[in-house]
Amino acid sequence: MTILRAFTVGGLGLPDHEPISLGTRHPSSISLIRIQAEIDGDEIVAADVANGYGHRGAEKLFEVRDYRSMIMLADRHDWLAAFSGELGLALTLDNAMRLSPPPRASVLRTLLAELARVHSHLSFLSYLADDELSPTLWGTVEALRGRFLAWAGNRVHPMLNRVGGLASDAPEEWLGALDPVLDDVARLAAALRGRLAATDRFRGLAVLDRDACLGYGLSGPVSRAAGLDLDRRATGYLAYDRVFVPAPGRTAGDADARLGVLIDELDASADMVRAARALAAETPGEVSTRLSRRLKVPEGEHVTDIEAPWGIASCLMVSRGGQTPWRVGLRTPSFANLSALGPALVGARVTQLPDVVASLGYTVGDADK
Repeated sequence: MTILRAFTVGGLGLPDHEPISLGTRHPSSISLIRIQAEIDGDEIVAADVANGYGHRGAEKLFEVRDYRSMIMLADRHDWLAAFSGELGLALTLDNAMRLSPPPRASVLRTLLAELARVHSHLSFLSYLADDELSPTLWGTVEALRGRFLAWAGNRVHPMLNRVGGLASDAPEEWLGALDPVLDDVARLAAALRGRLAATDRFRGLAVLDRDACLGYGLSGPVSRAAGLDLDRRATGYLAYDRVFVPAPGRTAGDADARLGVLIDELDASADMVRAARALAAETPGEVSTRLSRRLKVPEGEHVTDIEAPWGIASCLMVSRGGQTPWRVGLRTPSFANLSALGPALVGARVTQLPDVVASLGYTVGDADK
């Protein structure tokens, strides 16, 4: 006989719902998602996941922002990788206007995008960090925020992207100061890999195979854990044609594989940051493009994909020739991951619910927009 139970994941609660916590600083602790599950004994046989509680109408807000100021709004969605959010919109505008940003700007954009990826991955991997490792992990997260603060003046929302490049070049000594942070990331990756290898609780849990990834539009670490590599960085946008080295993929498609891919990508992203830094030293010059005071995007539909930390992030911009877009639509990996969370929970025990959620990362702002 099945019974219905209702759960919430996040810092907010709902009446008659059981709260599920992945840790007070885990990204899932902000806002909430709701899970209604049919349970037979202790096994989840069906689950319905509802999000949208953090909806702010961001796509509609773009329609009343001019093409410069809208980039500042774009880094409010996935606040764990805010630079990636603004980058997707900036690249859409660059491509639509047929702009070629200075080579140094492309290199530095690549470096900052990978730092944002490391920041995001570490935040989600905090679920694996025990009391001994947790202070080191969050200390490294704070150090990464400090690097953004030293450059942009803002530790969470850098707002460095501009149409045609960046707002400013890296401050003097900024690039050299990355070494201690990158060394800490390498040590954390090794420690987290050991924590994951020491337990079998994630193995065989919440399997999402290749077909499921295609069916739900999953990408990034989730699809790479199932043997489906859709990494947009392999297309060579920005400076990825010179620095991109993929992390090893997996094929099991379970929670263990997904978390393992996240850990491996810490090392891969740190290597790309070092490579981009070396490339920046060989690429002097400006980081911005001179533009007219008022920007107009050619009429039509303009689409750009980037590889955000949790997968493909797409921006569709429709222009009718005015000073603001007629329509902007965002395709976010967080929304795709939450779409697959219900099926992923089927077969898991109630006590395993946090483990499943931890392996399918999402940011509420990115999902709900």
